[in-house]
Order: sequence, then structure tokens, then C-alpha cells
Amino acid sequence: MNNELTIEHNSCIVSSNLLDELDYVIGGYGKPTIEFIFNFNAFVESYLLSSHFILTQRELEHIEITKKVLFPNGRPILDMLSKSNNISAVGGFGNNITQCVYVDKVEKNDAETAQKAIETFRQRDSERIKSNFILSDFTKPIASVKTYSLGFAGKDQPEFGSKSQVLIGETTNQPLEIVKSFFNTITNHNVQAALPVFTYQEQLKELGKKAISKEIYSKLSELQGQKIQDAENHFGTELQAIPPLVSIVLSKTKSIERIPEVLNEIREDFTDFRNCCEKFEKTLNDASTIKEQIDAVKEYKKFWSVLVKKYSDESTRLMFRFLDVAKESNYENSVDNLIDTQSADDIFKDLNLGKVAGKAGFLAWDKIKEKRILNKFKGVVNLWSLLENSPTIDKQIKDIERVFKTTIDRKRLSVAKGYLKKIKTVPNTV
Repeated sequence: MNNELTIEHNSCIVSSNLLDELDYVIGGYGKPTIEFIFNFNAFVESYLLSSHFILTQRELEHIEITKKVLFPNGRPILDMLSKSNNISAVGGFGNNITQCVYVDKVEKNDAETAQKAIETFRQRDSERIKSNFILSDFTKPIASVKTYSLGFAGKDQPEFGSKSQVLIGETTNQPLEIVKSFFNTITNHNVQAALPVFTYQEQLKELGKKAISKEIYSKLSELQGQKIQDAENHFGTELQAIPPLVSIVLSKTKSIERIPEVLNEIREDFTDFRNCCEKFEKTLNDASTIKEQIDAVKEYKKFWSVLVKKYSDESTRLMFRFLDVAKESNYENSVDNLIDTQSADDIFKDLNLGKVAGKAGFLAWDKIKEKRILNKFKGVVNLWSLLENSPTIDKQIKDIERVFKTTIDRKRLSVAKGYLKKIKTVPNTV
């Protein structure tokens, strides 16, 4: 696995919590639920349509520390993802305030020492690890998420007696912190995020917040001689048709054990889709004007519509588009980061371009005009479409019951509808 962050076109950052929930059911440790269906949809869409995958370094450490306690008989989905040649790790995740839950003096700071510490911690604190395991539940909001990490300290630190020590820390994050950290890590790139359903409200809040930069986009369009109305038609949110991916997977699956194999077979079938996305992102990055970007979006939509015509299902995803200065500009701050940290009302109340430029840490507004403007986008699974299109959810439930040889509580559908109605704060589609 490559330990350096390399953001390729059409990449997806995957949450360890989503992988946990999938392996819990597909690995045979628990039964599928309505919440699992939503999480399965999120992963299948990401796995089949994304070309490259990213996990955070801290979550990889968390997976290594907890896997033998939580998944003693193996992790089929994690193993499938790990075997991919298109996976990278990136540092940074949530807050860095860590409670030390294991410490031991050691002679060497090496991998063997680390592994011994992990084994000891697993045996000693297995109940602690199990108690912090999370499964999405629409009736029980998730207040915090525990993540374990490993490190060394003390060798050159007098406060530790200059003695080497191996440490295991426990970090606590709220769902909003998880979403913000994921999005901030990839803020300068077009990267999808595969997160569990318990973070969905936070995802929509963050994506909706970034769409506020539409006013700047309109101003840039005007400066570049592009019709503002034309630009606005390709900005904000919209529904994008996608094939009925989960239904395709389940229709070809006869048993739980076959799920990873079927996913890989279908992923191969969707190579054209992924190539389309990669070409689209490259064109956006290479564009020098907003007009070129709009033309790219039009071509992307045309190509995509042809590909999905052979599917009768009306599956959709929500596409968010927002402005940022392309990573090639070398500016330290982006408009997206600015919106995360300062009041949007103060920034946009008079759309003073010089004021915006100053607050964003840019040298001058006329410099921005010369730079490439990246029409960024992110997509999330349209859970409302899944529920509102009754034949789709009914078919998925029946297929999952067949594959997993179980019965799903259909009364939970009303609970899911209530949850989604509560968090439905998505901006109007264009």
C-alpha cells in the first residue's frame, strides 16, 4: 500500500466505520438491517464507480489494532479493498487530542515492538474495543466515535525520562468532526467520500455550506465573459442518473461468500464509467476558463446519459458543485476552507471582491482572474430516491433476504423515512 497521498482523478476516500459495518454483516458476524442496505448502497456506488481509493493513516492503525478482536474470522470487504492496486493512505483525521490507553517501556522503536504492544492491548482491553464498536441505528444518534492509534515517544524527551515508550491512544470524534476532517483533507480535489449513514446529516451540511460560493462563481463568470445564467445551470446541486448498482450486484449473487467476487466482476464491467469520470475531472483541471469547464460538464452529462439508457431503473445520486481555486494555483487557502472557518454572511453581504480576496489570503483579486478555476464536485447516494421508489427498496430487501438467508424487519422502513425527512436539508436541485 502506498503511504503517500496521491490524489488521482476519480478518487474516493473511504471511512473505516463504513468498512466495519459492511464486514460485520458480510463477514457473518451480524444480520443485515435497513441501515445496512443504505451503507451497502454507499459502498457499492463508490467501489464500482471510483478508480482510486484513499484511507486515512490513523484509520488504518485503528483497523490493525481492532480487527482481531472485532473480526476474528476475517474481513471480506476490507480484504477485497486492500488487494486493490489503486489504494493510498493519507495522514490526518479529526482532532488530535488523544487519551493514552496503553504505554510500555521498550528497547526499540520498530514494527516488531509495535505489533507486540498491539497484541497485548488487544488481549487486555478487548472488552473496551468491543464496547466502542459502532453500528448505524436510525433510532440511536451516534454521539461520538472512538479511534485507536499507535506511536512511540520518550527517546529524546526528558519528560519521558528519555526512555523509549510505545503508546496506544484513543481519540474521540463527533460525526461532524469526522466529516469535516475528511472533506478538509481533500478540499483541493474532486474526491467522493464513502461514509456510513450515521454521518449523512453532517455530509449534507458540509456540502450545502460550500455551495454558498455560487455568488463568487457568478462574478467570475461575468469577469470571464461567460453568461451568468449558463454558469448557474451547472452549479449548486442536481440529480445525476446512475445504474441500479446494488440490484445488479445482488442479482448476480447467490451467497454471502460470493459478494466480493461479484463486486470485482461488475467493477470490471463498469470500466467505461470510471474512464468517463477520469476524463471529466482531467478536463476540468486542464480548463483555463469557465466556458471550457461548462463545455466539459455538458460532454460529461451527454456521455453519462448514453451509458445509463440501457437501465430502466431510475436510481440517482446527488451531485454538489462548488467553486475553488485549482491546486495548481499554489495558494495556501481555498474558498472552501474560508467558508469552514468564517462567517459566510460577513464575507458575502456586499460581495466586496477585495475583501474576499484579502480574507482568503490571496495576493490580489486580479491574480485570481488569471488562475484556473476548478468547478469542484462531490456526490452522495440519494437515500430519499431509494426509499421513495418503492420497487427499488422492496427488490433490494428481497434480494438481501435471499442472499443472507434471513428476514429484514420492514417496520424499520418507517423509521428510516422519519430519519431522512428530518435531515433533508439539501438545496433545491437545478
